[in-house]
Amino acid sequence: MKTDIKELKNEIKEKVKSIPAKIIPQLVFQSLSNIVIALSSFLFLTWLVADVFGVTNTYTAALYEIIGTLVILVLTLAPLNLIPYRSREREVVTLSTAIKKVAGGDYKSKIPINKKHAITPIYEDFNRMCDELASVQILRNDFINSYSHEFKTPIASINGFASLLLEKDLPEEERRRYLEIIVDESARLSRLASNTILLSKLTAQQIVTDTEAYDLGEQLRACSIILSQKWLEKKIDFNAELTEISFVGNKEMLQHLWLNLLENAIKYTPVGGEITVRTSLSEKNITVEISDSGEGMNEDVLKHLFDPYYQGDTSHASQGLGLGLSIAKRIVELCKGEICVQSEPSVGSTFTVHLPFA
Repeated sequence: MKTDIKELKNEIKEKVKSIPAKIIPQLVFQSLSNIVIALSSFLFLTWLVADVFGVTNTYTAALYEIIGTLVILVLTLAPLNLIPYRSREREVVTLSTAIKKVAGGDYKSKIPINKKHAITPIYEDFNRMCDELASVQILRNDFINSYSHEFKTPIASINGFASLLLEKDLPEEERRRYLEIIVDESARLSRLASNTILLSKLTAQQIVTDTEAYDLGEQLRACSIILSQKWLEKKIDFNAELTEISFVGNKEMLQHLWLNLLENAIKYTPVGGEITVRTSLSEKNITVEISDSGEGMNEDVLKHLFDPYYQGDTSHASQGLGLGLSIAKRIVELCKGEICVQSEPSVGSTFTVHLPFA
């Protein structure tokens, strides 16, 4: 966040520096207009004084010409110069009004963009600032609401078993079991906090930053290795049909996506089952398929699969938080891609991710 703000400040400075470049052509045009009007007025007055009124005295003619020229300049140039002045004044007043609204907590206060305005770059950055502030507010509200709701169970569990440990003459075996439960619930609480913050941040985020070119197939292979202990423990037959794919995106964000989908597949695949990861290319998309021979899902579960905190199979509730697939879906959305799932009970599931070429 600090890096984004610093980049935004630098960008604003650059755009502010570019404002004089937009104003200079207007000033040049106004100056040329003033010169042309002044010369035209003087020539017109010279003709009028000498030929029409027949003034022959040089000093008198010059006086009439100067006074007449000044009168014409005042009558013509004042309105011409007043128009751009009023335009600049309206732009500044518009910006000032919008700033006051934001100061009052109205982060939806956007300024309509008109490319003809001299301070359009400032308007654009102001609107971006409003989007960022609104995102922070959404992040805070979502975190508070979700955090308070989902944290009740593990907190109550920790509190209950900690209270039991205070009792005297508690058998050592039972005491140890209570401590293990507290450790597990504490870890669950920590994961829940991290994932809730991540989901809220991704929900509020609108664009993907820190993108780079890298090999997507190699990233999937690395994620498979990271989780190898889990699928080896369950004696899962893990197959990877990966090709070298050059992809431009946020590497850390995409790694989170693959780890979530792979962990989900491992969790629901029985001992001795099978998981297959495939990649393929088309003219416009990169396709990644993660298939498992797990329990599968019915239509009711599929309808709510990507809802936050939803867990269709309550028998695995202690293993997960119900946030992984919500996070995965949001990451794919930010990448302008698509995620879908095909599943059949007792057969297995296939998650398919389509990502566009950058």
